[in-house]
Amino acid sequence: MDQNFNVAEDFLLDDSFLSYCMGTNEQHMQYWEKWIAENPDKRTAFDRARYTFEVINGQQGRLDVEVGKFKTLLQEHIDQSNTTKNKVRPLYRWRAAAAAVLLIGGGALWYQLGQRHTPPAATTALAQQDVAPGAPKARLQLGDGTEVSLDAIQDNGLKEKDGTRINKDNGKLVYHDAGNTGSQVVFNTLSTPRGGEYQLVLPDGTKVWLNAASSLRFPTKFVEKDRTVYLSGEAYFEVAENAAHPFQVQVNNGPKVAVLGTAFNIMAYDDELAVNTTLVTGKIKVATPTGNSVVLAPSQQATLPKGSQQLTVGEADVDKTIAWKSGMFEFDDDDITTVMRQLARWYDVKVKFNGPVPDKHYTGSIRKQSTLSQALHILKTAGIQYTIAGKEIIVEVK
Repeated sequence: MDQNFNVAEDFLLDDSFLSYCMGTNEQHMQYWEKWIAENPDKRTAFDRARYTFEVINGQQGRLDVEVGKFKTLLQEHIDQSNTTKNKVRPLYRWRAAAAAVLLIGGGALWYQLGQRHTPPAATTALAQQDVAPGAPKARLQLGDGTEVSLDAIQDNGLKEKDGTRINKDNGKLVYHDAGNTGSQVVFNTLSTPRGGEYQLVLPDGTKVWLNAASSLRFPTKFVEKDRTVYLSGEAYFEVAENAAHPFQVQVNNGPKVAVLGTAFNIMAYDDELAVNTTLVTGKIKVATPTGNSVVLAPSQQATLPKGSQQLTVGEADVDKTIAWKSGMFEFDDDDITTVMRQLARWYDVKVKFNGPVPDKHYTGSIRKQSTLSQALHILKTAGIQYTIAGKEIIVEVK
């Protein structure tokens, strides 16, 4: 990649950069993360190019399209923006895109051959009505009930009363077993708000991704025969194998999931119709409080409807189920209420329908780092209008 990258359009000309924006190629993602770290003076142009990508793709309700499709969308924007200069020579058509004013959700992005321009004041005011995406944030409750801001944890970390060390490492909360064999069990609770998510490494090495509006209660060291943690909301687990001490997840008012060493996802939000347990690798047993149980194989999902003790097992769309932990929303023929529940948790907003809930279904992908108005563009593609009023989405059904 010997091209000089000086302005936003230079990046948009590069297929590997577009692949990086889509998150579809691990090699390209690693390359560009390293590249921008080594070239901080290019940050402004780099960020502008990423934003341009998300604006254009966001208007289509998808943010992971193929490179060729993205360039088609880019050309459409060029055609639309050149109302006074209709003829753009093919040699310069990608450069011309950088001169376009891209409007979405009341916000504007201004480029002209790499030079900065200030949007009009009216447009800036409209942009302020948009809602920023969620971010890594959580609160930690220690064994004595003290709540700790994760931002306040210094390099030397924290120490629980049983000697357990708690540190932050690259945005993750990491527990280190002190190694003493005392019988005292201290529980901590990590909770994410609406609009937050966080990663955690338990004292046995088990990795946990905690989704928005969720909490996990866990011991600072595992001294019992079973390694049991308690979940409310949604989390993805990569369990450290230890056959002598099975790992268990007790869902709040729901099933218990028992494993040896495996990867799985549990969605158990109060506002969802069922608790869904999806196995990615390994083998798990899902049991209801009344003793009904099923054993899952990889790519299977156990569903327990709210108010029921009857488990059902079916094939799972694993990529869709765990997309949230990789920074994506994935929808596959999902109804509008399912879509809006996910968006409401991530953007910390309320949803109001003016009129009956429309019988619309959606398929597509949205990057979680999109603004709310970009994410909501999928509604417009189905002929549904919306407005954002503070922290409320008002869906107009016509």
